[in-house]
Amino acid sequence: MRRLFTAISTSPMSLLAGCGFVFAIKIMIAKAALSAGVLPFQLGFLGNLGAGLVILVLIVHSGELIPTSRIHIFLYIALGIISFAAPTVLSYGVVDHVGPAYTSTVYSLSPILTMSFAAGLGIEKMNVQRFLGIIIGLVGMLTLVQQQFALINTDETEWVMLGLLIPAFAAIGNVIRSKFWPKGTSPRAFACATLLTSSALVLIMAPVFENLNDWQFSQPVLLGWVALMATTSAVSYVLNFQLQNVAGPVVFSQIGYWGTGFGVVLAALMFGDVLTIISIAGLLTIIGGGIIAKC
Repeated sequence: MRRLFTAISTSPMSLLAGCGFVFAIKIMIAKAALSAGVLPFQLGFLGNLGAGLVILVLIVHSGELIPTSRIHIFLYIALGIISFAAPTVLSYGVVDHVGPAYTSTVYSLSPILTMSFAAGLGIEKMNVQRFLGIIIGLVGMLTLVQQQFALINTDETEWVMLGLLIPAFAAIGNVIRSKFWPKGTSPRAFACATLLTSSALVLIMAPVFENLNDWQFSQPVLLGWVALMATTSAVSYVLNFQLQNVAGPVVFSQIGYWGTGFGVVLAALMFGDVLTIISIAGLLTIIGGGIIAKC
């Protein structure tokens, strides 16, 4: 069992598939929690705080320490802002003005931007095979969401342009983690510190967008969804940071592709959605792109 776990934890494809699967589960839990009455920033704060505390318990139990040098603290804050706080605020604004279809689709630009930034900074070499894999994955992603294109509202041009900053922030965060990851820092410790930092940032921003008096804590159903979100986020972040540590920023950036693919499959299994020939083709294209890009 230990050998199996070690093999999975060092295999880019296994980690990418695992990250994509958990990503899809998180989206479904988030939708259920929001539908039940949890407010967006409340879910963001409690979900990240709970996930950080779950990982912290594991770290303390194992005797591991979270580094607190200046460079570490700077990275925790920078990544909390760039990878979570800024995209979260932009996402809510873009959803409100342009619609959720555009917001979900624009994330598909993250792998291309990540690859461009990583090549520009010399973190990863730009090669034809990896570029081809990313493009193939993008085609698969767009195939899966092509029915949503008609729902995109492009009347508010400024918000359409601001939406492009969402994948840019995601790409910058991917590159920062690889370029400046301090030697000797475990993925688990890095994930824990980033989660706790981002939860604090969300709490600071929350009063601008939500009335904190509307946050509900007395209903067991709501707390159950939040607890499930926190636990799933803890697993997600540990896997994500392990993938980034093993495979680098470009492979890591494909999580959104795989998450969308697994989301289509889970929707079919759990909610009776129909898997069409087009959606199956999109899934296979994403998998093929991932295999090519990781080589």
